[in-house]
Amino acid sequence: MASFLASSSQEGFDLVDDNNNYLFDRTVKKLGALADNEMFDLEPAYILGGKI
Repeated sequence: MASFLASSSQEGFDLVDDNNNYLFDRTVKKLGALADNEMFDLEPAYILGGKI
């Protein structure tokens, strides 16, 4: 798993908004960098059909 994540690009896991801007970059600018034990989550869950 570590090798997979280390060889992956951020863009491969990121989502884009309607203007093709990456959500992760915008979120970090708004909320700040994450600590080692934190993660961002979409609410409502995008995978369940929630609107971004």
